[in-house]
Amino acid sequence: MKRSNTIVRSVMTALLLTIPVIPLLGPSPALADFGQAPAASFPKLVPSASSPEGFLQEGLKLEQVSKGDLDGDAVADLAMVIRMDDPKNVLKDPDDPERAPLDTNPRIIAIATADKGGSGYRLATVNTGLIPRLEDANMNDPFVRLSIDKGVMRLVLEQSMNAGSWSSSNITFVFRKGLQEMSLIGYDRTDLHRASGEMTETSVNFLTGRQQRSVGNIDSEKKATTWKQLPKKPLETLGMMGDGFSFDPLNP
Repeated sequence: MKRSNTIVRSVMTALLLTIPVIPLLGPSPALADFGQAPAASFPKLVPSASSPEGFLQEGLKLEQVSKGDLDGDAVADLAMVIRMDDPKNVLKDPDDPERAPLDTNPRIIAIATADKGGSGYRLATVNTGLIPRLEDANMNDPFVRLSIDKGVMRLVLEQSMNAGSWSSSNITFVFRKGLQEMSLIGYDRTDLHRASGEMTETSVNFLTGRQQRSVGNIDSEKKATTWKQLPKKPLETLGMMGDGFSFDPLNP
């Protein structure tokens, strides 16, 4: 579950040096309170389709698709990130017309399993809360990527601000398909204070119930590592999970 220290250190060094502000492009912005995202309700997805695009209803757009075998039948399944495409959720700052609009359209994760004959896909799991909604103009986009590799699915999130906070976090959720659902089997999180360089790395294997926690500094190879055995609990399932930033591995 644990990524190499070299990769983590390279990623966090880049965050320490700079986190750019990237203009958000999208539909024509609505004139609304720049700090208040309007309520949003997702249209239902089509239950079966011959392609990823076929699951979409009006008002949705396909943002990312990853293909790979999740259920062990040697046929590639789909892991999709789908985003609402509603101009009402794209906000413009009424006090600063030159400011980039804030696209608060939320995202969902949808898993579709392939028919054994390869004729299409059937919707299996939908999650509307794990990828946090972008609601703060100073918040960087939380979604990094969704991928399938060797039978497991990984969702990577970033929690950081381009103003107002020195803290940043890189979070990875690891899922594997069980008998009925996509189950959370791993969790990795790296927290960095970009001013002091203080770094905390947490890695949890929910199959063994073991948590590893390391505390150190990005400028040093030295770190203090502790292990903890977590109470035995049923595995968390993708369809029931909420906001990824609020997830607590000690009390999932």
